[in-house]
Amino acid sequence: MDKLLASFQNATQAGLRDIATALDQFSSGVADELARAKPRAIAAAEDDESLPLDIALFDSAPTVAVPKHAKFAPLLEVGHRFLMTAEGVFVEVRRPWLHVIQRLSAHAGASPRPPYGDIEPKIELAFGRLGVALPFVQAFAEEARSALPNEHAAWIVWDHDKQELAYKALHVSEATPGAITFDRPVLAPNESLAIDIHSHGAGMAYFSPQDDTDDAGEVKISAVLGGLDADGTPSVAFRLCVLGMFIPLKVPAAAVFKVPEPA
Repeated sequence: MDKLLASFQNATQAGLRDIATALDQFSSGVADELARAKPRAIAAAEDDESLPLDIALFDSAPTVAVPKHAKFAPLLEVGHRFLMTAEGVFVEVRRPWLHVIQRLSAHAGASPRPPYGDIEPKIELAFGRLGVALPFVQAFAEEARSALPNEHAAWIVWDHDKQELAYKALHVSEATPGAITFDRPVLAPNESLAIDIHSHGAGMAYFSPQDDTDDAGEVKISAVLGGLDADGTPSVAFRLCVLGMFIPLKVPAAAVFKVPEPA
């Protein structure tokens, strides 16, 4: 009897192993089929040997239709995608501290229009409003005055574990009254750049062609402070940089340079 039981148990265990192996193979096969069947609107032949390159590009920044009847589902993961609507083409970008939807182009007047829905532009900050960052900007202004006549720079990062902003000093490798070079710090996994700020010393605050080049392709708020010398008139410039799109942000100089009230 013992031999019969042992034989039965061995056969049962072998059968279970075979079933488990078969289930693994089946699951893997289904996953591969689903991946191959995933719809991608790419105007290319399925047997084109270069198609995998376009699929990789599409997956990194897909284009999706905004629903006309169903509820719009926003992008939840860090990244960006393009939204096709009845009114035009929009870009949607997600960062730990930011969710933004902005129109890139509008369809021409009487041109054919896709049968899709519409979407409202938005700029949503995880920290609520830009005013939350003003104490850090004011602290930077004092540092920048100490650095006169040279330019100065710093970052304000978003800690999405603590759900708060933090000031990050930068290692400046070279600074003059007209330019600054610094080492980009390596951020922790829970940190992301929210505000990139630099000064123009005694000069006016504005975004130079070099600033445009430096900010192109990035997602961040860029800020410049100027008129920091004793005889100057303080000025500020703020903008949201979205992958080459620059959206001006209204921040009055008085909000940055006002004298803090006693606690």
